[in-house]
Amino acid sequence: MNRYPDLSNTAKARILCQLFAAQIPAVLEFIAKESAALLENPAAFKYWHDERLFSFERLLSLAKEVKSCISQGRRKDPTSLFISLFDGYRACYTAQLLARYTLENEPPRERFAIAVRLIFMV
Repeated sequence: MNRYPDLSNTAKARILCQLFAAQIPAVLEFIAKESAALLENPAAFKYWHDERLFSFERLLSLAKEVKSCISQGRRKDPTSLFISLFDGYRACYTAQLLARYTLENEPPRERFAIAVRLIFMV
C-alpha cells in the first residue's frame, strides 16, 4: 500500500467507499442535487463563490462535467460512479461538495464525517 501522501484522489475515494458503502448513494444524490441547482441558477451561487481556486466559469464547467458523469453513470454501481467523480479536476469540485455534505447532513462526530476530514484533509 502507498503512503498516505502518495495516494491519488481516486484511491482516497475508493477507501471511503470500502469503509462506508452504505453512505455513497446519499452522497451521490447530494452531489447531483447541488450540481443541478448550481446549473439552474448560477447567479445565486456567484455571490458565494470564492475565486482563489477556480474562476466561476470553471466551476460551472466542472458542475456540468459532474452532472453529465452522474447522469451517464446512473446504471453503474454507486462505488465506481463515486470513484470516477474524483478523477482529474472534478475532484476539486466533488471534494468541496463532499465536505459540504458532511457539514449539512452528518453530525460532526459521526464516523463518516471524521473519515472524510481525515482522508481528504478538509
